[in-house]
Amino acid sequence: MKHEGADIIGRRGSHLTSGRKFNADELQLMLLWFLRDAPAHGYELIGRFRDLSHGYYSPSPGVLYPALGQLQATGFGQVELNGKRKIYQITPAGHEHLLRHTEHVQQLLAILKHAAKRMLWVNEANQDEAAAATGWLPEFVQARKALKAALLTQTDADHADQRRIIAILQRAAHDILQGPSSQQHHSETCEDSNDNRFS
Repeated sequence: MKHEGADIIGRRGSHLTSGRKFNADELQLMLLWFLRDAPAHGYELIGRFRDLSHGYYSPSPGVLYPALGQLQATGFGQVELNGKRKIYQITPAGHEHLLRHTEHVQQLLAILKHAAKRMLWVNEANQDEAAAATGWLPEFVQARKALKAALLTQTDADHADQRRIIAILQRAAHDILQGPSSQQHHSETCEDSNDNRFS
């Protein structure tokens, strides 16, 4: 299984195609992620994909079992028989491989969960029901759309404007990834600084 770089979202975007959702390497990484919690048989793993994606995606047996077989071939997974049922589990080598690619697999899972929520949003009759089903505020969805629309209008921007937009997007991405606790701390620090200036 080769690693193609951690920035999966940057290369493939947040949308899944209508055909095969993930390539073999990606599917194997996600299987290792599920197996790290507990051993499972094939249909349990299919169910874990289904539960995570609210029914949006579950690999077929014809896709899943070759991926599990490849995990065995690479030494990242192993199988034990429980009666007539095969129970799959991750190996120490599989844990090490997963640890090296944690960011990669987390981005894949984020793409899957986003696609599932997006489909739920589209399929609901109104915004209130969509918000309840996805946990997304309507304003959150509108803000995402507004950003996409704004960037679309700048497709012919000159280099100076592109650099201006780059700086804005980099600051926004940094602030988003910092999380609310860091933002609150930053705000409190700024307030303390202002208070000290006038004290």
